[in-house]
Amino acid sequence: MTKEQDIGISGFTRQEALRLTQCTSSRLVYLEKVGLINPTRIGSGRKPLVLFSWDQIVEIKAIRSLRKDISLQTIRKIIDFLNQAGYDKGLKQKRLVVVNDDVFWVKSDLADLGECIEALIVASKKEGRVGQYVLLVIPPLVDIVNEIWETAKQSNVIDFESFKVRAKAQSA
Repeated sequence: MTKEQDIGISGFTRQEALRLTQCTSSRLVYLEKVGLINPTRIGSGRKPLVLFSWDQIVEIKAIRSLRKDISLQTIRKIIDFLNQAGYDKGLKQKRLVVVNDDVFWVKSDLADLGECIEALIVASKKEGRVGQYVLLVIPPLVDIVNEIWETAKQSNVIDFESFKVRAKAQSA
């Protein structure tokens, strides 16, 4: 039994978060510094216990997936927009279209994607900004969850029995 289990904590430690999300320590620090992720700190002093919730683990994994195609600054702008507009700022289930430096959120089920793209192309032509269109679909939540579970199974850092209790979604 881990120290965290002894005191009844259900989050994931920093080391577990690093393993589950396959993020670097500096990336986690940056995500927290810019306000994209706000882990819980328990205790005071130089080394408090830092815990990440299940939703934060999934969100970090979604951000990591997006990061393959767009900059972290663009991700911040997207989250700021969602926050200011009163939407859920989570990225884990959003479909985004990137046109040059503009990002569009496709809120439909993609059945009308062709119509959306045509509308964007027309609008872009009027402004003289025809460019490459890239549809960024963050992997479905089930894929993100399955990848986290698989990482936990294979990790020698994570107690898998403890992980199964703390994970808020089951592997498919």
